[in-house]
Parts: sequence; structure tokens; C-alpha cells
Amino acid sequence: MPNLFFGIKEDNNLIFDEHETVHIKTVRKKENDIIECTDGKGYYYKVKITQIGKKKSFGEILESKYIENNEKTFLSLFAPASRWERLRWLIEKSVELGVDNIYITKTAFSNRDYKDKVEKINMVIRDSAKQCVRFHFPNVDFITFKNIKNYATKNTYFLDFNGQKLPANIDGDVSIIVGPEGGFSKEELDFLFSNFNAIRLGNKILRFETAAFVALSYFAIVLNKI
Repeated sequence: MPNLFFGIKEDNNLIFDEHETVHIKTVRKKENDIIECTDGKGYYYKVKITQIGKKKSFGEILESKYIENNEKTFLSLFAPASRWERLRWLIEKSVELGVDNIYITKTAFSNRDYKDKVEKINMVIRDSAKQCVRFHFPNVDFITFKNIKNYATKNTYFLDFNGQKLPANIDGDVSIIVGPEGGFSKEELDFLFSNFNAIRLGNKILRFETAAFVALSYFAIVLNKI
């Protein structure tokens, strides 16, 4: 059961698309029921459902307010454009852990292109954000490896067995770069070691989505993102 519903504001109404209409019906909401909603851009709405249709529903906004994002630091993830079922899981967990930016990155050994899956990815983000009551949905972008430096933050780390331990003290925004199942190419590793900080999580070989989840969990706690 979602803790929030997602809608698009139009005048004093909120419009629910087909995906959201299915959710409304699944949790047995009826017309005239009051629900809590967001637009993913920081707004909270208390809404009375006025019409439930087959593919679209409508609600009257009874109360609205902007929820300030008072977090002082931002957390970004450079996720490899790898197999969908694993990437999907990682995106879902990233939203729950408070990641602010998700950059789906095409590397030498991760050459899938998800640019035509924007709607599908945004749906994963939406459902995860609703579940954890998040009013500010994270930003998603699709980049190539050579453009990482244009998006990297003050503290940018990549996962590598030759890296250092996780940093105890952090000042400023953090970015995590994770390689695909096949790892980074030699040229990519040379670039990473020349520009960013390598960190290691331990002695076990983890799947990329597990490694990313462990690293993000650590930084999410340190940065008070959860």
C-alpha cells in the first residue's frame, strides 16, 4: 500500500494517470475518500477523490504546502547501464536511501542504452518515493563515462579493491561511481585513479548493485539522508 499518491496539479485539482488510478483501486479507495499526495517536486497535497475512471482519476485539493528540502548535502550515484532487473533494484533502493541524482552511465563494458526507458525508470522512482514518503523525487540523467567529470561533486569515490577504507569524515556533497559486472576498462580505471578517490568495501566480491547499495547506505547514514 503506497504511503503517498502521485498526481499532476491543474488549477485546484490533482490528476491521476492510469498507473496511479490502478493504485487507487488496488488499495480500495473510493470517491470522496481523502488521500495524501505529492507531485514529486516538493509539494504535499491533501486531496478528496472526486472521480475514479478507467484510465484517469481526479481529486480536489483541500490543502497544499511546499515541503522544504533542508538537507545540506547531496548524494549522487553513477550507476552502470547494466541488466535491467539489477539496475531497477538499485534505482529503487537509491530512492529509499535519499540519493538526489542518479546518472545511468554507459561504460566500455556496460553498453546498454536506457534513454528510451525514461518513463519506465521514472515509474520505478515514483513508486519507491511514494513508499518512503519522499516529496522531492531524485533527478535522473543518462551520460557516457567520459562525461562523469562534468557531474562529479566535491567528494567523488569509485569502488575498487585497491582503494582505501570508507572515509570517516566527510565535508560536502558526495558522488559514488560503480562499475558494471565486467568492471572498468584499463583506460577507465586510469581516468578514475587520476581524478577521484578509490574506496573498498571489504574482501568479498559483490554484485555491482549490492556494492552500490552498501556504499550508498554508509554515506546516506553519515550524511543524514535517511
